[in-house]
Amino acid sequence: MKNTFRILKFLIIGILLFSCDDSLEQLPQDGLNAASAFRTVADLQAGLNTAYNDYDANTVIEFNSIFTDNTKLGIDNGGQQVPLHSLFLDETSGDSFDLWRTRYGMINNATRVIEAVDLITREDGDEDEVNHILGQAYALRAFAHFELFQYYTPDYLNPDGISVPAIDYIVTVEDNARNTVSEVLSLINEDLNTSSQLLDPSEAGNPIFINQDFITALRARISLFTADYSSALARANELIDDYPLANRDQYVDMFLDADNTEVIWKAQRVNGDQLAGGIWNFQNFGPFIEMSNSLYDLFDQDDVRFGVNYSEEFSNPNAGVYIIYKYPGSTFQYLSDMKTFRVSEMYLIRAEALARNQNFDDAESTLKQLRDARFGFDTDRPSFNNLNDALDFIVTERRLELAYEAHRYLDLKRLGLPLERADEDCSELSNACTLSPNDRRFTLPIPGAELNGNDLMIQNDGY
Repeated sequence: MKNTFRILKFLIIGILLFSCDDSLEQLPQDGLNAASAFRTVADLQAGLNTAYNDYDANTVIEFNSIFTDNTKLGIDNGGQQVPLHSLFLDETSGDSFDLWRTRYGMINNATRVIEAVDLITREDGDEDEVNHILGQAYALRAFAHFELFQYYTPDYLNPDGISVPAIDYIVTVEDNARNTVSEVLSLINEDLNTSSQLLDPSEAGNPIFINQDFITALRARISLFTADYSSALARANELIDDYPLANRDQYVDMFLDADNTEVIWKAQRVNGDQLAGGIWNFQNFGPFIEMSNSLYDLFDQDDVRFGVNYSEEFSNPNAGVYIIYKYPGSTFQYLSDMKTFRVSEMYLIRAEALARNQNFDDAESTLKQLRDARFGFDTDRPSFNNLNDALDFIVTERRLELAYEAHRYLDLKRLGLPLERADEDCSELSNACTLSPNDRRFTLPIPGAELNGNDLMIQNDGY
């Protein structure tokens, strides 16, 4: 985020030293004149579309699958993703850089919309539309901050601990220090409160645009990560009351973008986007990353999730070849929308919040509802004697339900669990079978480009 800003500083100093005083009033040729860029409500919407477009779901999907125990090297691997799958992670790692760059780009562009709202010319009757655009911009900024918080914050529960820069202004040449956990969460909550007041309730119903349900889902997820289980339960219940679980046919169609029954919000894919299937398979087909043996063995073949995540047609289980089928297509290169919030996640949040409050009976019932929908028949009710039993079951169910949807790494980190790959999933790699819960790699490194261009930035411990 900062290398170009560092260069710009020296250019500005040169202008000040060698130009007359009148030059201070002139806009640099490469500067962004907000008054020129945003003149109408349509311009404001275009700016919002840019912030939406900044959301790169592939990076988090890729990292949460390849860096964990849900994948192994594929039969056609020729070196693709080997460093990431080998658990190599430092300040030069591309995934860490991409996540940092895209989320702060998203924050900057959302803030441009927020700051430009007073510059545009409005007609009578524009107020609701302008407020709705503004509400979405605040929500996108909150969402981007929370994703940065999840990956770069060492300890979610220490309010005075170090987190990420909380940015509510347009970054140009400034160096930005890291804020505390409480400061970042405060900005996120302020933005969500503002967004909730501005969003037009009549615009609800289209899952590719932010609405009040997006805010509720994000608040539920934030509450889970910050151990506010009462709030997590309340938010999850709100959405469970409004969104039915998909039946088996709807579940299959959901990942073909033919059904939105349980989709709360999804990131729309358009022509030109990086193709989701390309995370694991070549365009003309050929897996360089496959489903891990341990995940394959975990699935029941009567579970509809098995056939959504695994390709029976192209796999060869006798040879240990398990092809990932999520986000498919004729050549496994499908422009599938990324399902960022689904009501099934809310069931899992609800179950965990209930279990944390020692309400095992309702937690068991909640999980049975989810599993009944996925199997299409009356499944056995789980039984928990204590919190550890419940959490073991829930983390397994989260692994099945949310496979390849950018949750696994964060679940291990949040719950303080080790990464433990099966021997057959890491036999070709050295020292890549386990990570202890306190390993530095459960928090991403600040990218080297940011460290080099920002005098106030400090690295996470151990890197």
